[in-house]
Amino acid sequence: MNPVSARELAVLVVEALNLEDVDAAQLDVGAPLFGEGLGLDSLDMLELSLVIQQRYGVKLRADDPQNGAIFASLTSLAAHVSACRAQQG
Repeated sequence: MNPVSARELAVLVVEALNLEDVDAAQLDVGAPLFGEGLGLDSLDMLELSLVIQQRYGVKLRADDPQNGAIFASLTSLAAHVSACRAQQG
């Protein structure tokens, strides 16, 4: 199973969240997803989690104590999704 790239997730975020004024190719994949970075909120996180589950078969739980690290940036999210997919085999 191929790893998921941060750039691939950037495109997914822009499409899934209808970020019309955002160019996925220009997103800083290391920038924070919440707050100062991309400015996503908790509803965006839920929506993004659902899309990731549908697209990649990886379930992201709202009560996961690691969510701060998982959703820190597109890079960290891609690493987590890739690791979960590798475990699923």
